[in-house]
Amino acid sequence: MNLLAGVHRFGAIGKPPLLLLHSSQSNSGQWRALVQQLGAHFDILAIDLLGYGKAPATDDIEAEAFRFADELPRVLEAIAAAQWQQPITLVGHSYGGALALKLALEQPVPVRELVVFEPVAFHVLEANEPARVEIEQIAAQMYQEDAEAATRGFVDYWNQPGFFDALPERIRAGMTAQAAKVTRDFAALMGEPHKLSDYRNVTVPVLLLQGKHTQESARCVAHHLLQVLPNAQSQTLDCGHMGPVTHPQLVNPAIVDFVTRHRDAECLV
Repeated sequence: MNLLAGVHRFGAIGKPPLLLLHSSQSNSGQWRALVQQLGAHFDILAIDLLGYGKAPATDDIEAEAFRFADELPRVLEAIAAAQWQQPITLVGHSYGGALALKLALEQPVPVRELVVFEPVAFHVLEANEPARVEIEQIAAQMYQEDAEAATRGFVDYWNQPGFFDALPERIRAGMTAQAAKVTRDFAALMGEPHKLSDYRNVTVPVLLLQGKHTQESARCVAHHLLQVLPNAQSQTLDCGHMGPVTHPQLVNPAIVDFVTRHRDAECLV
């Protein structure tokens, strides 16, 4: 199999397929520890989403015009190249979680189950909701000419004040270079055409993980989704929005338990 740039395959070919989708300002490497824990049980694709890691950039698409429809073809091409025959387990965080929700709803490929950590599907928030106003202010900051200031506001929002400036210079520079893609990510999250009610049609088992110390925008999205997803369970962990990166020792066991329990149950049927 010839992998696309930024598509990484791990685990055992022939085992149940598992697709990992990362957050904004990250890359597939955020799942390294999870891959080690699940590699013996799954055939794993960890994908660098457009503009991150080794994936292609998105400079040819106007920021406000970018949509998940631009992100999905490369993901589907990677799945096709893997020649997966079984339904897929999806795991996504934040931006990657919202993209995973779209995959589970539209099913361009068969989906078996879904795990999302705070999927930031901001399009399900009403225009006048305080949470929507809050996140629109963060999104608007990304359009300022000072890319470093824009990145500081974004990173500190999802972590804590001063977080960005405390990072090593090399990491700050790398994040700042990704500011244009973060702007496009917001456009995709806000501009996704699906409505909240559409997610009633996600009938596969869903585990929705949340951080206890998260932002109101992410908390409200999770609350709305849990009102409509028909086969969902939720778990709140002692971490923030970036839990899969900052607290994998809390997040990964919940993911492993869910996906292996479902796999083992199917084996008994």
